Amino acid sequence: METINTAKLLEEVAKEYGKTPEEIRAGIEEAIDAAWNNPDPEVHAIWKEMSPRGERPSVEEALLYLSALVATEELMMAERLNNNSLDYRVKI
Repeated sequence: METINTAKLLEEVAKEYGKTPEEIRAGIEEAIDAAWNNPDPEVHAIWKEMSPRGERPSVEEALLYLSALVATEELMMAERLNNNSLDYRVKI
C-alpha cells in the first residue's frame, strides 16, 4: 500500500494557512466526524469505499484515500483531454 508523509503534509498545510499542524489535524478529525455521522446513504457508500472494515478512518487513512481519489481523477481528466485532442484533430 502506498503511504504519504502525514506529518510533513500537515506541516505544509499549516504553514500555508498560518495554523499549527495540530490545528489542521483537529480540523480534519472534525470533518471526518461530521461526515461519519452524516445519515445520507450516498455518504455512507463513500465511507464503505474508504473503510471497508466499517470503522471510522484515521486522519492518515482518510488522506491516503482522498489523495488516491484526486490522483485517479487527474489521470481520467488527462485521458479525456488527450482523447478530445485526438478527436479534434480527426475532425479537422
